[in-house]
Amino acid sequence: MSQFDIHVACKECDGYGLIETRVSVDRYTQRDCADCDGLGLIMHTETYDSVEDAKADYPESFIRPTKWNTASVPWGAGT
Repeated sequence: MSQFDIHVACKECDGYGLIETRVSVDRYTQRDCADCDGLGLIMHTETYDSVEDAKADYPESFIRPTKWNTASVPWGAGT
């Protein structure tokens, strides 16, 4: 079993990192999304047997082995 960093698009800002608020008929303000700190992605770590198993659970995400992990993933297989 190996640990993988899983990056998924933030649902609050739809992956843009910004929240837009309408303040009048033709005026909007933008602020950084508080859920993802303005990055657009939320990262968490989970344990799987392989990157394919992780992709089965998170098909629309970026998956990489954790920095301190010994799992090897072919280049591009986790994206």
